[in-house]
Amino acid sequence: MEIQRGSIFKPEINYYKIAGIILMVTFIQFFMAVTIAETQFPGYSTADNTLSDLGGTVVPVEPSATIFNVSVTLMGILALAAVYLILKSGGCRLFSACLALMAVGTIGVGLFPGYTGGPHVFFAMMTFIFGSLASIFSYRLGLNIPMVIISMILGFTALLVIISLFIFGDGTGNPLIATLGDGGAERLFAYPVLLYLVALGGYLTSRGEDWVRLRVKG
Repeated sequence: MEIQRGSIFKPEINYYKIAGIILMVTFIQFFMAVTIAETQFPGYSTADNTLSDLGGTVVPVEPSATIFNVSVTLMGILALAAVYLILKSGGCRLFSACLALMAVGTIGVGLFPGYTGGPHVFFAMMTFIFGSLASIFSYRLGLNIPMVIISMILGFTALLVIISLFIFGDGTGNPLIATLGDGGAERLFAYPVLLYLVALGGYLTSRGEDWVRLRVKG
């Protein structure tokens, strides 16, 4: 019997489908909340304003701040639930750890809005870094080749944009920020990860009981 590296799957316990549904609901509700919050923030610009501005700058704008902060906190809680179900089914611990840390970061972003300064920056970077790593390491869930390619492209895109912030800074000296603005640059490393996790949720849901064909050959 040959056992492949990666996840130790237990197909008799089909929690992957539930985890997939939760992932889709988790990130779709966030995109919907962001869209609504942007409409409730007078003068909001996707180029000049970051996502965190929706949650509260020096003076929180309501109801935008409440909508964003509740949604991002819920996103973290639901993502942790998905991690639990993936691990319960024998899913890859490396991927699960990255997604769990991303989830903790998003909860921190919701509890510590932009006007809190240091704590918010810490949790935001935690979310973005571990989110991109979760996308990259999701290949260890036994994905098919097209999904692996997509995960790598989107994960490394997000990670490279984050690295550019450490190299060029977060001001106009950074070519991405000079071209796209603060909000545009932020979305370039936030949205690839979030959109990929929606796709991953759909993948887990659609595979159902025969989801990996067991990764145990013999």
